Parts: sequence; C-alpha cells; structure tokens
Amino acid sequence: MNPFHHLNDRRSFLKGVSLGTGGLLLAPLLQKIAAAADGNVTPPKRVIFIVFDNGFREIDGTLPEGVPLESNELRQIPLKGLKLPLDIEPFAPFQDRMTILHGLRGNNAVDHGGFFTALSGIPGNKHSALGVSIDAAIAQALPSVFPLLALGVSSNGPTTAYCSSAWGPGKPIAMQCRPEMAYESLFGSVGATRDDFATRKNLLDFLGNDVRRVRAEIAGPERELLEAHVEALESLSKRNGQLSDQFQNGTLNKNAPKLSDKMGTVAEIAAAQCDIAAAALVAGLTNVVTISSGLGALMGSYTGLPGLGPVDGHGAGHGGIYGLKRPFEPLSHYHNYLAKQAARMLTKLQETKEGTGTMLDNTLLVFMSDSANQQHSWKGANWPVVLVGNLGGKLKSGQFLSYPVRAQAAGGDGGNQTFGTAHATNPYTNALYATLLHAIGKPCDAFNRPAASLEPALYGPLGELLKT
Repeated sequence: MNPFHHLNDRRSFLKGVSLGTGGLLLAPLLQKIAAAADGNVTPPKRVIFIVFDNGFREIDGTLPEGVPLESNELRQIPLKGLKLPLDIEPFAPFQDRMTILHGLRGNNAVDHGGFFTALSGIPGNKHSALGVSIDAAIAQALPSVFPLLALGVSSNGPTTAYCSSAWGPGKPIAMQCRPEMAYESLFGSVGATRDDFATRKNLLDFLGNDVRRVRAEIAGPERELLEAHVEALESLSKRNGQLSDQFQNGTLNKNAPKLSDKMGTVAEIAAAQCDIAAAALVAGLTNVVTISSGLGALMGSYTGLPGLGPVDGHGAGHGGIYGLKRPFEPLSHYHNYLAKQAARMLTKLQETKEGTGTMLDNTLLVFMSDSANQQHSWKGANWPVVLVGNLGGKLKSGQFLSYPVRAQAAGGDGGNQTFGTAHATNPYTNALYATLLHAIGKPCDAFNRPAASLEPALYGPLGELLKT
C-alpha cells in the first residue's frame, strides 16, 4: 500500500472523529492528534505554579552544596555537577533544565502568608486582589477549555478559597481545595455521590464506548498521544492500590468508605491535586495550573509526611524543634514532598510525545513560596524561586542565577537564623513575571509597575534569564 495513501486515510478519519458524552472532554486532545497527523503541530506553552506557605529558606533549602548565600555581584553558576539541597533534590533529573533564582526582592513586607501579593507583585493590602496575578495574565494569553486550573492544598478543609490569583482588581479566582470536586468538574460525574471514592473511577468507565472506539480506531504515532492521555486519567483512579483492586473486582461500590470533610492528610491532598493537574495538562484541558499549598496563609498542620507526625505550621515556620537535626527540617521535608509530586508531573509530560519532542519541552514549572524566604519576610527580602523547564528554549536554564544578596539574622524566626536580603538595586519579583510573559510570546516591559515608580527596569524582563 502507498504509505501516503495510508497517512491520508488517518488524516481523514481523525478530522471526522466525533464523540458523544466524551466530545467536550476529548475535543482538545483530538484536535491535537489531528494536527499531528497533518504535520502542522504548534505545541502550546504551559506554565505550572506551585506556591507554598512558610517561606523558602536559602541555607539548606535552595542553595546548592558549596554555593554561598552572600555576594555583592551578579552570579551565574552552572548547575551541572552541583548537589541540590533536600528541599529541591527531587528535581535533580531535570537539573539541566533548571534555574535556581536568588536576589529578587519583594516590594511588600509579608507575614503569615503572602496571599495576593506573591503572584501579583503589588504592594498594599495582601488580602485583596489589587490587580492581575501572573498566572491569570499567562492564562489570558494561552487560552484553553479551562484557562486557569486553580487548586488548593490545606489542612483545614475549605471547599474553595480566594487567596492568590486574580483576573484583575477585585476579581479574585477561586481555588478548588477538594480534589474529588476538582476531578468531577474537569472529567465529569458518573452519578456517584460527591464523597464517594467512585468519583475517582477510571475515565474509560464513564466515557464508555466513545473512548473505546477512538482507542480502537486510531493507529500510528497519534495513538501514543491518546494512550498518554488515558494513562494520566487512569492514574487518578489508581493512586491507592488497594482501593483500585476493590474497584476493579466490583467490591468498592459496595464498601466504599466516605471521605471526610478534610479530605485526608495534607500529603494525600497534594498528591491528588498534582495527579489532577497532570491529567488536565496531558488532556489539553488547560495550559496554566496554579497549586496553592497553604492557601496564601499558614498551614494549620502538615500531615501525612513520610516519617513525620503532624507538624504545627506556625511552629515549623519559626524553627520549632521536633527532634530533628535542623530547626527548619520539617519544612524541608514538606518542600521535598511537594517537589516529588511536581517531579511526577514533569515526568509524565516528558513521557508524552508532542511534535518532534515531548510536552515537557514547552512547559515551565515555577516552584516558590508565597512569602519570600521566611514566615515573616521584610520588604526587600530575598525571594528564592526554582524554575524547571525552558518553554521551548525561550528561557536560559541549567544555572544558579543570583543578583546581589547579603545575609541578615532574623531573631524572631528560629533564634538567630540567617536569611538573605536583596540589594536595593535588585529587580522585584515583578521582573520575573514580565520575563515569563515575554517567554510565552506576550511581551511585557513592566509587570504591575506602580504608576509613581521611578524604577522601570526593576519591573521588566530579566536579561540573564530570557533568551533573545
């Protein structure tokens, strides 16, 4: 058979595929598969924000081994061969795609959480949405079925929270804090009660014959995209092996336990939200995800962490002693756990082919605290950020990038612990956000710059990060 004739048959089929109940859900994916068959794929850019509470310490947290905190000069140090600290060690497989960024400064003092200040860079009342947040600005530039997937992780179990993201002044965005409700809103309901584990069931079961028919009829390289999509969704149902087995043999429906209002431990919620985010990205339902851990404030307690009992959130941020080697070690373990969940997402994207590469090639993860480097961060505090990915080569990576930083003791946080302060001439966090907008193809000379500011360059794109 003429191979070009076979290719044309595939193209014709893919363009004509129609679905019943699964049409809306699978439409973005089928469009991508059809484009792949036509050979005209233009992969979208994707950005994932994971923002957590209680600060992101430099020493033992974000500084690679042997790299000092203080410097009066700009530093750009290759990450190759450097050992990452515990907080971000799970990102080691992606070290060539990473930038550890130091020396950005906040323009607002924040304590007990940064709320809307963190992602907007707007000083003032941190509890109010005074302007657009960077995740919303990117979502507006990268439209999809769900422009911004906003997910929350908390120990006190609210259903939704308005805490960090906003479309504009007075337009906060709700974070969905219940994984089963987020799952249902994205992937549909099968008639199970909201608090039933069956709401996590296999996508193939509630899309039924529609999806089975598509899987059976699509062949060639396009099928790999569909298989990756299906596998990502199936993982949402199979996180717990025992419950998965019970579901497969039919006993889960008879004996499914009810989920409490708190939805289990913090660790379980974080893992579930990351699974949901990965599935939504692979399915093409969204291009921008924000996961807010702590909901802009402080976690009541960190629960479910391997090897640790419940850890008081406020005490942990002050270096509370829990019989561990370092005052802030519980926070390091939590950051490590979050990084592991984020790394699972990145691995899934890396395993999913797209165009001539993978989905990871066009994705960026922003891993940061909502309150700079400590629970009580002063104006001008060093604000560490870890970036994983380069958005299709638009960002420089594989580097430790630091603007000038000096060390300062903070007596209120864990005794006389040392934290970093950015020099007064360093860029604001806003400059990073302007850089991200440039990288996705939406140039921005100054993100949320106050009208009265005389420092436009401190709000604009970072030449040390952005490829031109």
